[in-house]
This record gives sequence, C-alpha cells and structure tokens, in this order.
Amino acid sequence: MSLLYDISFIFVALLTLGITIFVHELGHFLAAKRRGLVIKRFSIGFGPKIFGWERDGVEYRLSLIPFGGYVALPQLADMGRLEGAEEQISEKEKERDENEEEEEKEDENGDEHKIEQFSKISYADKMIVSVMGAVFNVLFAFVLSCILWFFGYDVSSAQLSTEVGYVSEEVERWNPLIQEGETVRGPGMVAGLVPGDKILKVDNAVVEDFMDIQNRIVTGKRTREDGERLVTLLIDRNGTSKSLDIRPEVVSREEFRIIGIGPRETFFVEELTPGLPGEAAGLEIGDMPVAIDGKAILSFRFLIDYLDKLEENASVAFTVSKGGEDGPIKSYALTPTVKEIEQGDEMVKRTLIGFRPKQKIVTTYPNPMHLIYGRVKDMYLTLSGLVSPQSDVKLRNMSGPVGIVNHLSIFAKIGFKKLLWFVVFINVNLAILNLLPIPVLDGGHMLFATIEKLRGQPLPLAFLERAQILFVALLFSFMLYVTFFDLQRLFPF
Repeated sequence: MSLLYDISFIFVALLTLGITIFVHELGHFLAAKRRGLVIKRFSIGFGPKIFGWERDGVEYRLSLIPFGGYVALPQLADMGRLEGAEEQISEKEKERDENEEEEEKEDENGDEHKIEQFSKISYADKMIVSVMGAVFNVLFAFVLSCILWFFGYDVSSAQLSTEVGYVSEEVERWNPLIQEGETVRGPGMVAGLVPGDKILKVDNAVVEDFMDIQNRIVTGKRTREDGERLVTLLIDRNGTSKSLDIRPEVVSREEFRIIGIGPRETFFVEELTPGLPGEAAGLEIGDMPVAIDGKAILSFRFLIDYLDKLEENASVAFTVSKGGEDGPIKSYALTPTVKEIEQGDEMVKRTLIGFRPKQKIVTTYPNPMHLIYGRVKDMYLTLSGLVSPQSDVKLRNMSGPVGIVNHLSIFAKIGFKKLLWFVVFINVNLAILNLLPIPVLDGGHMLFATIEKLRGQPLPLAFLERAQILFVALLFSFMLYVTFFDLQRLFPF
C-alpha cells in the first residue's frame, strides 16, 4: 500500500512537470503558428516516440524521455534533429537530404549546406517565437499565483518570521577529508547574535522572511581580505539597530554556508507520550510552551538543547499558555527523564519532557506579482552565486529532473496548494534558464538571431549545427551530473 501511495504521487509529479513543459512548448507553437512559420513537430519529451498523430502537416507526439520537449521549426533551426528526434526521419527525408547535398556541392557560392528550402523569416519572427516559451511559463506562474492569492495556502508562522529564535552554540563544519567533520562554535553565537534579534538586512539587502535570510546567506559571495567568508547582518535588538559581521561555516555534503541560527517558532503540544513527565505533570494537548526556568522558549530546538544540558534528575519549571496563545499562564514543576531514542541510523540519549510539538500554521495570501518577483530574486541569487568564484554555490547544488520530480512528489503529499506554490517556482526558473544566451536554449536562438541582424548576413549553418550539437552534449552531460547528486541525496552512500 505504501509503495502504491508513493508511486501515485510520483505520477502526479511527472504529470505536473509534463504540464509545465507543455505550457512552455505551447508558447513556441502558438507564436510560430501566428507568425506563419513552418512547424514540423510538437513533442513533449525527447527521444523515441511513444505515441502521436499528424494533423495539418504537424506531427504531435509524446516521447520517451519526459524531462523536456521541443517544437521543430526548420526556419528557426532544425531542432527536430538536434533535440533528439533524428531517429524518426523517414527514408524519404534521408533521400531528400542526400539530393540536396549533391545540389549544394554544385553551388559556386555555397560553402554551407541547407536543411530545407523554406522562406526566410524576419528577426522579429525569430525573437518572438523564441521568447514566447518563457512568456507562457511566466503567464502560467501568474495564473497559479492568482489562485494562491485568492484561496491562500498554509505555511508555518516561523517561515514568515525574520526574528531569530535559536542560536546554535556548536555547528559541525564540513570537511571532505574528515567524514564526520569537526565541531566548532556557532558563527552566529561567536558574533553576538541572541534569540529575539530581528534581522533587517543581509549584506545590505532588505529581507522579507527567514527563507530569504537563509537564501542570501547560502548564496553569499563576500569574503574578508584574508579570504575568509563574511556576511553582515543588520539587526534590531530591543529597538536599537546593530550591525554584525559574521564568519559563516560550510556544512554538509552540499557545502552550504550557514551561521547556525533558526527562526522564532510558535508551537503547541500535539501529542503526549504516556508515562513520561509531561503527561504525569498535567500538560494537555494544545498547551503552548512559553518558558523553562524563566528563560523564554523561542524555538523547539532551544528547548531540546536546554534539556540536554541538564544534570540527571534535575527539576525544571516548565511554563505554558494553557490551550493556546491566549490561554492562562501556568507553570509546572517536573523532572525530565533520560531515554534512548532512534535518531537516523543510531540510538541516542535524550532528556525528554515527553511531548510532540505542532508548529503554528497560518494562511497567507501572497500578491501574485510579489510571489513571482520573489522567485526571480531567488533564481538571481543562485545564478550569481554559481558564476562567482567567491561563492560556495556549485553546479552540484542544483536539482536535475530527478530532484525536481522528488520535490514535486513531496509537495503533492503536503497538499495541492503547496504543490501549486512549487510549480510557480519551477515555471519562473524554467523561464529564466531558457532565456540564458546559451546555444540550444531559447536565449541562444535569440543571441544568434541578434548576431545575424548586426552582421547583416546569416551565420554559417555548419557553425550553427556544430554549436547546437556541442551544447546539446553539454546539456545532457550537465543533466547526468546533477542527477548523480540528486540520487545521492535520495539514497545516501
């Protein structure tokens, strides 16, 4: 049953990705049709055909490899051959090509070989058809954003916060030469951050929520004169602004920059463990932890760390707001118990009160333009980090088709509206990536068209073909590269 359950969500993920690809290619297709271009094929997926049909001279097909698609436009480029469809060229087409090659050899001015005898298209045709795939992805993202704006979607209140709820005393620095790394003092604590500080800016950029804060730290590019990593936070502490320079550490196989902080969390008792101190003392489901021994509890992680530092059989004063945030305040005297629990692949000793927390969930109604702008900003931070030698962002940190499908299936399990949120993210990313001036991508077509416009004559077809084939090989090599790391994240070894 569990396997069928997982497979069903993987199917939803593949369907969602297919719809995104379809929207992108539909933009190219409708623009080409509107501009009067010749269309040979509309394919969702690459490689061998699974099934298809032909209508009005256009072959519509679903191909075997679902991570992409193309519209074959011979007047723009023979993308049917270059994007994985050459195995479908009929014997008649091959014979025609051979005949054309013979004719071209006799052409005294022809040092280029032709693909089809079609009328030339204008610069405007090339630019409009090339850009419309990205435009349709953005329009699709806008429609989905409007749905989320109207109905809203649920998020943890911690995600919307910019207030620090937890500052780690220690972090495990990643060292590829040491399998388990080494423990060092938390960068945030070293710099003087304390729970309750509100982060206003990261490296002089105003931040909106904790995900924005983390993204800017992870993709940071600043370094000190001695080469050490650097991030500067502007914080508000009790109404006073203060600037802190922090030296991030690099952690995990991903080699992400962190400073060892977490957001302020509001959480409640969701479930009590029978026989443990919390139930025995009188805690009830729905109670909201407020303080322990007079110290404010601003995150569940703080509570875990505090309990683990207690001496054995030490009693604590555990203060809660009964029944929720606005309930009466009540304090319990209880003695946490030490118990072995499973954590990952090992058993560890933990000091427990004996309850499972539930995060406060709020419904947010994001403005569509603001939501799309946020995704554009995230993509900009990632791409700028990739090209900067001072950044720790690397190609392997990106997700390929396997990673995207995995994330889609996870969000599908969480809920339909959360899935829509991630589809907005994917469509914006796809639009931006396709407009990069790289041969094979839409931006590459636009770049070549612009060069031809400026030089006043076409680029040699031999050059175009070789450039396309080279970058097709590079693109698929990149996909294999990131897929390796996607699989490593799913199945660590």
